[in-house]
Amino acid sequence: AIMGDNSKKQNENINQKESGRWVTAPISLDKLRITEGHENAADELVPIIRQALRTNEKVIFAAGGESGTGKSEVAYLVGEALNKQGISTVAWSFDNAYATPPSIREETRAKDYEKNVGVVEMNRALIEEVIFCFEHERPVTVPVIIINEDGSRPVEEITLEMKGKKVLIFDGLYVALIGQIETNSRKTAGVIVMSEKEFDLAAQKERQKEKINEHRLKVLERECLAVRSLWPYVTHKISENWEVSAYTHIR
Repeated sequence: AIMGDNSKKQNENINQKESGRWVTAPISLDKLRITEGHENAADELVPIIRQALRTNEKVIFAAGGESGTGKSEVAYLVGEALNKQGISTVAWSFDNAYATPPSIREETRAKDYEKNVGVVEMNRALIEEVIFCFEHERPVTVPVIIINEDGSRPVEEITLEMKGKKVLIFDGLYVALIGQIETNSRKTAGVIVMSEKEFDLAAQKERQKEKINEHRLKVLERECLAVRSLWPYVTHKISENWEVSAYTHIR
């Protein structure tokens, strides 16, 4: 199973207690449900990023975690806060970094869940290009999947302007893989945060991003395993209670 009954009940109880507000993410039109917990985590992460900027020219901030655990909401709030404080940011979601387009992705996954679902789906060359352009302040054209209310997922291209940007914000299941990508360490620091919360089926249903069926559950199972494999690259964690702390993986 994706997670045990106790974890399911715990997540359900947390969700029932947390009132939220809905916002629409810029560019992608994704629906984000913001709660006090997300805001608390973002409030703790912003000073960590600002501290990293004191000794580095730039910071890559990556918010990851299993599906439905709040990574997109936290990334959105961190970006909002930094921009209000005069720290220029640029954001791009790993939802746009898949090697296969939305039109054939589910068919490809269904052919072999074990081989075709996970970090292997990521277009690593594109991710590396975005990071390189951020470090060298060059514009880069990237795909963005627009989430329409009718369920369609058109892919558009946008140009990320990097000149003068101090923080590059990523969110997505597999963002911790940036810990495997070499950067100019004399210039750029990485703050990679992962949520300890387990996959939240209730949150998936509430946001209505995808139909929950047998295929989707098989995909989620493989995704969760892949996310957990990336913990060695995490620098900070978000607890079940939305508290942020430094994280060192014990190998």
